[in-house]
Parts: sequence; C-alpha cells; structure tokens
Amino acid sequence: MTRVAVLHDGTVNPGGAVDVVTRAATVLDADLYVGYSGVERDWWLDRVPDDVRVLTGRETQSTVTDARVALAFLRLSLDEYDVVLSSGPGTKFYQPSDDQRVVHYLHHPPLAALWFDGSPLDYLVTVVDRIETWTIPTVIANSELTADRMETHYNRRPDAVVNPPVDVARFRTDRERRADEVVMVGRLEERKRPLLAVEAFRRLHDRRDDGQDPPRLRLLGDGPLREQVEGEAPPNVTVEGYVDDGALVDAVERASTGLFLARREDFGVTPVEYMAAGTPVVGVDEPNTNDQVTAEETGVLVAPEPDAVADGVRRALGRDWDRDRIREDATAYGLAAFDEGIREVVGADVDTDTVGE
Repeated sequence: MTRVAVLHDGTVNPGGAVDVVTRAATVLDADLYVGYSGVERDWWLDRVPDDVRVLTGRETQSTVTDARVALAFLRLSLDEYDVVLSSGPGTKFYQPSDDQRVVHYLHHPPLAALWFDGSPLDYLVTVVDRIETWTIPTVIANSELTADRMETHYNRRPDAVVNPPVDVARFRTDRERRADEVVMVGRLEERKRPLLAVEAFRRLHDRRDDGQDPPRLRLLGDGPLREQVEGEAPPNVTVEGYVDDGALVDAVERASTGLFLARREDFGVTPVEYMAAGTPVVGVDEPNTNDQVTAEETGVLVAPEPDAVADGVRRALGRDWDRDRIREDATAYGLAAFDEGIREVVGADVDTDTVGE
C-alpha cells in the first residue's frame, strides 16, 4: 500500500480549502499535517480517518504566522511516506526525500502576486513562491482560471485540473420556493462585492411598481464589511451573519434565486451549491463564474454593475427554470468527480471501500 501524507498550511475559519484536504485525506487514507488551526485538533479528527498533527498550534492569520508555518514545513521530516500531497503556499517549503513524490494542489498564486502593490515584501513573496513552485514536480490546479493564472505567474501549465469537492447530495431540488426571495452566501469582504448587491437591491426597492413588493435579499455570512453593509442596506435586504450548515442549506433550497458576485473567484463553491438545490444563479460574467454557470440554462450572467445585477435578478425571478437541469450541471463538481481526479493524479494504491459519496 502507498503511504500518503496530506499537508495544509492552515486556517482560522475552515472553508473550501479545508474541504479539499479533508476529503483528500479521506480518499487517500492519509495522515493530515496542518500548519496552524483556528479550531481544535479534535475538529479535524472528526473529519478524517487517520492521524492529524497541528504543527504550530492555534494562530491568527498574519505575515508572522505565514513565516512560522513555512519554517515548520521546511523543518518537517516525513520520510515514512511515499507520496506527499500539499495544499497552501506555506506547504511548498516542505523538502522531500530522494524517493518521495510531491503533488501540490494549487488554489491560487499568493495574494501578493494576484494583487501586487509594488511593495518590496510582496515582491520577495512572489519571487520565493515562484522558486518553490518550480521545484514541485506535479501541480494540480483547482479550476481553469487557476490554470491560466499559473501560466501567467509561473510560466508553466498544471499537470491536471481537479475541481474542489462539493457535497451536492446534501441539497434537494423539490422544496417549496419563497417567491421573490434571493439568497447570497459568502463572506462580507470587498472581493465578494456585498456592497454591489446592496446597491442593486436598493435600486430594485426604489423602482418597484406601486403596490408591488420588491425582491428581497438574504445575506448569509460575516466579515469586515458587515457594519457598512448593515448601514447601507435598504428595507428589502436582511443581513443574517453566520448561520450553521442546516440553516444555509434550507435558505438555498427555499430561495427563488442565488446571487454570486465574487471578483474572479478561483473556484466558486457557492454557485455550485445553488445549482445543487436547483436554484438558478445570478452570477457575475467573469472567470471562474462564467465557466460554472450556463447562461439562460442554469442562471443569468451579468456585469458587475448595480443596474446590471438588478436587471439580472428581475430576469431570473421572472421565468420558470428546469431545476433538474440546473442540478445536473452541479453533479460534475460532486465528491465522486474529485475522488476520481485526485486518485488519478496522486496515483496512490489505497483501500477505497470505505469512502462514501
């Protein structure tokens, strides 16, 4: 049997990258090494079948943390494993033994490279990251957009594209819908464009016909822009903050439309979850969203402008959708697709009998 270790640089609030490493550790029957963690080790143990080691303890995300994590992986010895699957910039500093194969799962180049501000520190980060990335023999990109970014920033194409796993099966398409209700799931930060959504729904509120209620928006998520979003929200926008998984699934299943406006998202889990529930997506017409949403079949693609978003919402709410057709596209991003892709690239000989869909 092939012995596999999965490395993850760490997280404060577990999200999509954590879904990748926990699913990979499960599929590959692998031990998991985490650089830092905002949750206790038991949280990880509940989600993977084998051992979990947190290298630097509980930390907050910062430049100092990034440096500590990179140093921890640089010093890490994993000679007992045949294959190492890494995820996150800090894990690129792991130094393999001569007969060990390393595969890196690339979510995106470092943010310092994507939004380079001209600072010497950002330049140093991008240069060091390029050097470390070039030493890795096999790289997986999480989307076609990331594959293109990899070519731009590293002058090489990935060896494969394997989309992150989405648990499509946890959503139903047959729930009764709330008329004119739109849901937007995501962190309230600049890149997700929540203020654009708020302004679009303000215009829907102000331009409604006499006696007709405007479409309503439920914002599910928290983040640094929450106070501003709440301050600018019109009466037809509700800011609900963080909700648990059950409430999120219920909201997505009951909404008439899902809204997703994130700027050039590496891979958007949220629009796939909307589609898994048969909920049409009003999505921004930018990569990677326009690779996921098929215009007029699974949703509406719009420019990132308030009037365009408002018009897209009206169009989505004003027609009947084939919800089974919408869900069909979501299944391409399901757990089985990820499992098959990651096994093929890693090439690990593992027992897969206990891995469920």
